[in-house]
Amino acid sequence: MSSSATSSSILQSIGRWVGHNLLFSEALESDQRLPCLTFNIGVGRYGVLAPSLHFWLALGTCLILGAIYSAILSCFMYNFIILPRKQKSSNSNTSTTTSLLISFGFIMPLCVIYPYYGLHFFLIKNKIMKFLFGIASLTTSFRCSEAFFGFLPTHVEDSLWNVVVYNAFPVECKFDKDGPTKSTWGNVGYYVRNFVMSMGVLGLYTSILATFDYRLYPTEEGPELKDVSIYSVFNWHQLVNNFSIAVLFQIYLTTFSYAISTVTSLLGLTQIPMMLNPIFESTSVSDFWGRRWNLVVHGFLKRGVYKPVRTKFSRLAAATAAFLASGFFHEWLLSVTLYPDHDSAGECLPPSCFFPGYGRNTLFFVWNASLIGIEYAIGGAAVFKMLKKHLPPTIVSLLVASTALPVAHWFTNDYVRTDFFHDGQLGWPIIIRLDD
Repeated sequence: MSSSATSSSILQSIGRWVGHNLLFSEALESDQRLPCLTFNIGVGRYGVLAPSLHFWLALGTCLILGAIYSAILSCFMYNFIILPRKQKSSNSNTSTTTSLLISFGFIMPLCVIYPYYGLHFFLIKNKIMKFLFGIASLTTSFRCSEAFFGFLPTHVEDSLWNVVVYNAFPVECKFDKDGPTKSTWGNVGYYVRNFVMSMGVLGLYTSILATFDYRLYPTEEGPELKDVSIYSVFNWHQLVNNFSIAVLFQIYLTTFSYAISTVTSLLGLTQIPMMLNPIFESTSVSDFWGRRWNLVVHGFLKRGVYKPVRTKFSRLAAATAAFLASGFFHEWLLSVTLYPDHDSAGECLPPSCFFPGYGRNTLFFVWNASLIGIEYAIGGAAVFKMLKKHLPPTIVSLLVASTALPVAHWFTNDYVRTDFFHDGQLGWPIIIRLDD
């Protein structure tokens, strides 16, 4: 056996060992939990399933693998993109060419293709873990764009260590002139309390939606782009489904952000919040997308796409470019999350294996880009000011959310049709109806 074949065999053995023992690939394929508590309500018997320890250990392993991967790419980013720009080399053309090749010819393409190989290498099958595995590449890719165009947050590029910390986690850490801003035990307590509360809310909400297989009403629209129908936009059953899943996504992102922030705060780091209750507290479309919904994604889209485009084009063109980039990367992330798992016969069988309807995510974000454009044009009209002034804030927020609600299934359908949320159930305490 050649040395290259031996090395490949050793690497495969390492990947399988990590997949089996640290990512628990088999244990997280299906929900095998037994009730830790049972009770009766009327004639029904119910059980409480405790969160799976394997789920959270696997999530921690995903974070560690992502941090290692991002740290390696951060070294290239700092030495070949940031330093040449900071030093303002006399041979600026060569410096710019090198930075361009490293950014768009090495780091970003690697970020695009690496997760597909990594999923097979580590035998990852749980779709939540696939999703998280893709996040490291996603954040690193856009933060590479920030570095190339010179729009990194203040003080991040002061040192290699700052760049490594900034790229290491799927949250946005804060920095000052002395480096990463230090957390306190008060920060730790805040994130732990909110994580436990969010997990409880998510478990209860999941228990309800799981009873209906995450569709309160049957849906008629097919999964592909060609199946998009204008009639479904006005279907109130679809609107109810869309609202229920939108709330589920908000609670998911909030819970995961508190979990990750608990880890980073224990490591002595502080970070910006990820979610600020957008569905129930937003005051406008731009407030929803720009100041409340997934602020980590908003940050790297703003610095990695919006600001570079804004230096040459209008505010509307830059916003449109950011929404298009959001659509494209969500299509990519969907392809990673739903990357096929083939059974022993080589077949792809739903719902565990599902080919998404590409194009629908992008269409969803094009819709929201058009809403931003409309807000830029008429958002200051007297009627909107009057509504904000006289309606209760929660009603205003729900009206804002309703602008995206009719087409939200263009984004959520692929996740609902597969076992994505069923895979996520492993992480929460849920209540199930027991068979008689």
